[in-house]
Amino acid sequence: MNKYLAEFFGTLLFVYIILATGNPIAIGIALGLVNHLLKKMVKKGWIKIKNIDAKKIRYLITPEGAREKSSLLYKRVEGTIHFYLEAKRVIKDKVIHLKNEGIEDVSIYGINHISEVLFIVLKELGLELAYVVDDNKEGEVWFGYTVVNMNEFVKSNTNVLIIASFDKEEIADFYKEHENVKVVVLRE
Repeated sequence: MNKYLAEFFGTLLFVYIILATGNPIAIGIALGLVNHLLKKMVKKGWIKIKNIDAKKIRYLITPEGAREKSSLLYKRVEGTIHFYLEAKRVIKDKVIHLKNEGIEDVSIYGINHISEVLFIVLKELGLELAYVVDDNKEGEVWFGYTVVNMNEFVKSNTNVLIIASFDKEEIADFYKEHENVKVVVLRE
């Protein structure tokens, strides 16, 4: 129960922040998650839905849901903000040298929460995204970019591929599989 309430309230805050700042990139991801969590919480009895009219719905937190809300919300928001700020700082520290070296475009390997933060940092630094590479998600569209496989990326002769991971083992495995690719890692 606590896990779902924390996710729900943390996600709602995230959506409200996005809506307030007008960031259309992240809205699609967050709204889908909010809808999923709302349905689960209604089934569990933590919230109730009240139809106001054909176009308006009111969500009411049950007494059981209200008891958990405050502390879970604080913990979730604190953890999410800490993760985002730390990830952004680490990523920026690892990527800013590319801009200083005159590199104008890079590619991302892997679609996950790290790649989303990486994407934001690249935009802030003015670096263009050439390719999004992920063999498991080939053909999907991610923030307006069609995901390609590693073979297509290698054929493109694009200079820089940033691995969207902090996991040392995952990075080491990548190096073993793709020795001929020049990569930037976010963690040594």
